[in-house]
Amino acid sequence: MVDQVEEFAWGGDGEDAEILIHAPDEVTAERAFERILPAARLPGVHSPVHAAAAPGGFGWVAVSGTHAAPDLLSSPVRGLLLVADVDADNLGVPVGDVTDLALRGLAEAGPSLPVLNGAGVRRVCEEGAQAAAEDGLVEEEDLEYVGPVEGDPDALGRRALGAGARDWEGPFELEAAVVGGVLDTDGAEALDLRPGMLVFVVRAGAGNLGRLALGTHRARISTRIRAGVDFGAGDDPPAAPLETEEAADLVAATNAASNFADARAARAAYALRRVLREVAGGLSLRASWKVGGVEDQDGLLIHRNNLAAAGENVPLVSGGVVAAGMGKMWRSAPPFGAPEDEGRWPWEEAGLLGRWANLDPTGGEG
Repeated sequence: MVDQVEEFAWGGDGEDAEILIHAPDEVTAERAFERILPAARLPGVHSPVHAAAAPGGFGWVAVSGTHAAPDLLSSPVRGLLLVADVDADNLGVPVGDVTDLALRGLAEAGPSLPVLNGAGVRRVCEEGAQAAAEDGLVEEEDLEYVGPVEGDPDALGRRALGAGARDWEGPFELEAAVVGGVLDTDGAEALDLRPGMLVFVVRAGAGNLGRLALGTHRARISTRIRAGVDFGAGDDPPAAPLETEEAADLVAATNAASNFADARAARAAYALRRVLREVAGGLSLRASWKVGGVEDQDGLLIHRNNLAAAGENVPLVSGGVVAAGMGKMWRSAPPFGAPEDEGRWPWEEAGLLGRWANLDPTGGEG
C-alpha cells in the first residue's frame, strides 16, 4: 500500500491526494496509511497530505484552500520548556524525584491557586495568556512565547464553556529532566542551554472544552449536510466551505480553545514557580510550541492533528530532545519522539527536525 520514496519516507495514493508518511520503518508507515486516508479526502486538499508516525505517536497535517473539517484537527495543546536557576547537581534531591515533588506541591497548593468562573473562562478564551498576565499568573516577558490568536468564546457552545471552569484546574503533563549532550551549539546558545541544567517540560491542553467544541461543530456541519445543504463534498469527513458561517465558527472556536490551553499552560508555569522556588530557584521560559488546532496561511487552512506548529528554527521538545523545526510539512513537526537507529534519529534524517540538545529524565550523562 505504501512505497518507500526516500529514507524514512513512504508514499501512497489517497482518494483525492497523495500521502507522504515519515516513519522509522515500513511497518509503522503501513499502519499509519490506513489512519490517514480520511485526511486525503478533505475537499480542496493540497497534495500530499503529510504524516509522521512512530511507536509513541502519530499525527498529520492536511491543507485545504476551500474547506474546514473538524475531524481532521486535534484539540490544541500548549507545550513549554522552563529552565531552573539551580543546576541538577545542586538540587539536594535526585532528579528522578523532582517531578513527584512538584506534583505533591501542586496538590497541596491547589486550593490557593486562582480559579475561574464562567466569565473568567470566556475571558481567557478570548485573550489567552494575556488574561493570565493581567491576573499576575505569567511574567510579562513570557507573553512573546504565548501570544493569543483571534478566538470567539461564543463559538464554543454552552457545554464547552461549562466544561472550561472544571478543566481550568485539571492536571497537566509535567516532566523534569537535565540537559545532557549539546548537539547544536548555536541552537543551544539561542535558548541559553548548557549541560547540567534542570529543565521542566509542561504540556497543557484545552481538555473537555476543546473536545466538546470540536464535537459540536462536527455535529452542526454533519446535520447541515444530511439536511441537503450542498457543501461541495460528502460527509466523510464532514467539511464546510471556508466562506460559510459554519467554517468561520469552527475556526473561531478552535482558536478560543487554543487561547484556553495557553492560559492553562501559563497557570501551570505560575504554580510550578511557586511550589519549586525553594528547590529549583526561579524558572525561565525558553521555548513554547502549539500542537493541533488550525492555522490560516495565505488563505489556506492548515489542519494539524497531533503535530506541532514549528517553522524553520522554531524550537520545541520532541520526545526527549530539544529540537528545532526545519519548515517542512507545512511548517509542522512531530512533538513525539522516534527510536534512534545506531545514533541516527529518523526525524532528523528525514529533515523534519534538527537536534539541539538531549534531555535526560534521570540526571545521568545525556
